[in-house]
Amino acid sequence: MMTAPGHLLRAALWSRRRNLVSAAVLYSAHQLGEAMVPVIIGATVSRAVDHGSPASIAAWLAVLAADFALLSMSYRFGARAAMRAKQHSGHTVRMWLADRVVQPAGGVANTPGDLLSRAASDTTRVGAYAGMAASAVAAGVVLLVSVVLLLHFSVLLGVISLVGAVVLIAAEHGAGRLLRARSHAEQHAQARATALAEDTVRGLRVLKGIGAEHGAAAEYAEVSRQAVRAARHAISSAAVLSAVGVLLSGLYLTVVAGVGGWLALSGRLGLGALVSALGLAQFVIGPMQVLAEAAGAYARAAASATRVHEVLVAPPAVTGGTAEPAPGEAPVVRFDGVAIPGVGAPLHAETAPAGLTGLVCADSAAAAAIPALLARERDPEAGRILLAGRDLRMYAVAPLRACVLVSPHDAVLLPGSIADNLGALCTDADAVRAAAEAARADQVLDVAAHGDRTAVGDRGEALSGGQRQRVALARALAADPPLLVLHDPTTAVDAVTEDQIAERVRALRAGRATLVVTTSPAWLSRCDRIIRLDGPAPAATGTAYAGAGTPGGGAQR
Repeated sequence: MMTAPGHLLRAALWSRRRNLVSAAVLYSAHQLGEAMVPVIIGATVSRAVDHGSPASIAAWLAVLAADFALLSMSYRFGARAAMRAKQHSGHTVRMWLADRVVQPAGGVANTPGDLLSRAASDTTRVGAYAGMAASAVAAGVVLLVSVVLLLHFSVLLGVISLVGAVVLIAAEHGAGRLLRARSHAEQHAQARATALAEDTVRGLRVLKGIGAEHGAAAEYAEVSRQAVRAARHAISSAAVLSAVGVLLSGLYLTVVAGVGGWLALSGRLGLGALVSALGLAQFVIGPMQVLAEAAGAYARAAASATRVHEVLVAPPAVTGGTAEPAPGEAPVVRFDGVAIPGVGAPLHAETAPAGLTGLVCADSAAAAAIPALLARERDPEAGRILLAGRDLRMYAVAPLRACVLVSPHDAVLLPGSIADNLGALCTDADAVRAAAEAARADQVLDVAAHGDRTAVGDRGEALSGGQRQRVALARALAADPPLLVLHDPTTAVDAVTEDQIAERVRALRAGRATLVVTTSPAWLSRCDRIIRLDGPAPAATGTAYAGAGTPGGGAQR
């Protein structure tokens, strides 16, 4: 269990320790090779000034060429290792987040848009820091070596380099605190905008139907402006951090150049040593800037790790017990005073032990809430839902979902082909074929370009609305659960096809319990029991539907 965001960040780095160690070693070799360039040049100049032989000068030039070859190859393979650490550590954190969200014992209450932001942007920032960590280690190593070399040339120059590095790191740490806070606010604001955009797109048809699209657009515009302001604040903090690094690095180089010139003029530093010292002093500005960038990357990664950690330690959206539905148990659902949002009176009703039970609710939000309660996406605020006489909360979540399958109105198709979706919950080819015929998904196969191998696209976008509904319904029917809950399964299908589907599903599910939350006459006319939810009035239960093809008098108490 990750008890703190810092623990999560360290665990992400530890998961790719081999790549990080390889990258750190190779980057250090590259940085040391670059640090040695001015030293070798200084030694070559010193040998030339001291009337060295052409052979000795050529030897030093060969050493310089070998140094360039070393640093070039080190950087090449070090960059590969760092990129692997970056990509894989971010992916590891993303998998931790996904495992928590889909945990059978209960998911989390965050909206899809918010979770998408954390799984995309926040995990990417954690991975970016993992890629930067190796560079930071190499920068620290080369700074230490450079200080030692400068101490060799001049104790005063070495002390100046050491003090400059300490001051730079301390200043970056202070500026990094502000960046961390503003980065967290930026990610939070972006998550709000993403969540609102996702919700608006999903409900666009409803918003247009009630004429609320302009209000939704205005709300999204305001949330977007807040996200932009938060991003500007974070970017300005990052710019301050970078400016502090550049300013201190420039001051450091100015002081080193001045002191080095004074030492050379006073005869306390030779020409070759001066060239080497000034070259080293200029070179270490690069590692100092790398440390500044690493401080910024750490601040952003720490803020993102906090947001990911919030989800990992969040309490389950629903809690499950230990009981499991008994094999062959009649899956009768009883609503015992259940509070439904948008419905004034508590719901008291019971589904039929077999056959179709229709639940009529004019309020679309209330109708959608009932399948969500049965799917254990959330628990009722008041009252109990009983399955075979037991409170739904007494069951372990995973076994319960194997007994009660909920197919929501906006059931999403999985990436892949139509065949992949039809067989996602069942491997029996005969059962899949029967389910496809009952849901008239066989018509979809007849007109699809490549039959059952036709790709459905993202969320089924390659299919029409009616085709998506039929494939999703067939997928649910093929699973053949003891209790199947359907929410408006054929709203995008024409009336003739809907009537055929309702009749075929009734025949296929004979002897099994099915709850259909709908206002469709085609479905309700075939229900063995009907439950009506109408505003503040108590629920009414009957066995007849006053609609097409049905004689008589409607629901009875």
